Amino acid sequence: RREGHSVVVFERQKQVGGTWIYTVHVESDPLSVDPTRIVVHSSVYDSLRTNLPRECMGFRDFPFLIRSGESRDSRRYPSHSEVLTYLQDFANEFGIEELIRFETAVVRVSPATESDGEEGIGKWKGKGRKLIIAMRFTMLLLFV
Repeated sequence: RREGHSVVVFERQKQVGGTWIYTVHVESDPLSVDPTRIVVHSSVYDSLRTNLPRECMGFRDFPFLIRSGESRDSRRYPSHSEVLTYLQDFANEFGIEELIRFETAVVRVSPATESDGEEGIGKWKGKGRKLIIAMRFTMLLLFV
């Protein structure tokens, strides 16, 4: 955005945080045999802590500093909830939430071809799943 690009961020979850969002829910079908099962997208477990120090995890213009407040984790290798809070703080600080399409999964992204028309050349096209939407991108930003 700083450099004038139009940015759209796609997030499968209902909130900022992606993989760092913890849930106690587990899939009812651990072998993924039942195609009608409810899929739970979380690789975080309750006692998870980072394997990198917070100094390595922060963004240059928003360092991952120890912050005061209730439920804040001051350890150098913080818990998943502290990482989630940091990402939410970052999104709030830089107004990123207004750029996010929540509950939208990116199914496929590929270069646009000549068959997409001359204005598509050099751009990207993608397919997402919410209401099964098809989109054309000039830039794609994914963050995990």
